[in-house]
Amino acid sequence: MRQVINIISGIIFGLAPLAGATVIGIAIYASFPNTTGIIIFGLLAILSIWVGLKIFKRVKIIGPIEFMTAVHASPDLDNLEPTEGNETKRRSPKEFVQLLANKNNSFKGGSFRIFGDWFGKPYDNYHEIESAEFDDQLKLLTLNFKEGEILEIYNPKHVFEASTFFKIINADRIKLTWFYFGKTRTTENQYFLDYNLTNKKITTETNVDWYKPIFDISLGGPALMIYG
Repeated sequence: MRQVINIISGIIFGLAPLAGATVIGIAIYASFPNTTGIIIFGLLAILSIWVGLKIFKRVKIIGPIEFMTAVHASPDLDNLEPTEGNETKRRSPKEFVQLLANKNNSFKGGSFRIFGDWFGKPYDNYHEIESAEFDDQLKLLTLNFKEGEILEIYNPKHVFEASTFFKIINADRIKLTWFYFGKTRTTENQYFLDYNLTNKKITTETNVDWYKPIFDISLGGPALMIYG
């Protein structure tokens, strides 16, 4: 049902640029009723179709509500110190590992989003954190989950925790490893998604072989979000 809503919403949002371009194109052609006006009208139509397709694909993936409320800003704007009494707490990787070991952490688990890319459908899965380690030499934070999923976060910076989310603003690389759901936990059934940030560009790698993943990545948000 959600997919149907996303597709219908995507079509509606995707047609908006074409509608706007049509109005502007008619106005321009009224002022220049000649070849120049036709060319401008045609260019506007092509551009609006291209933008509309981009919007349709985006809405189809994330849904209309998130599309309308999304703030495409630099992650640095998120790097704010929580105010006193705020449930959100800034954590160092070592601190979070220790809190988790002592069962004093406030965040328990949720749905993954890595560099803007959802693992599975948005909010449709839950992954419970079981343990964590931090390698100070490699600057590697490893989160282990109950069903065998592993998140490896290299050089994590600006870590925030609340009862409803766990957020890492910056990271150089994030690798997610998991076992194919419903099958035995063997090497043959283990898969990964690897996101590497270099020179402000994210490259991806995976060994998923039963479908071709579409990576919906973005530099405009946190490196890692886990929504509880």
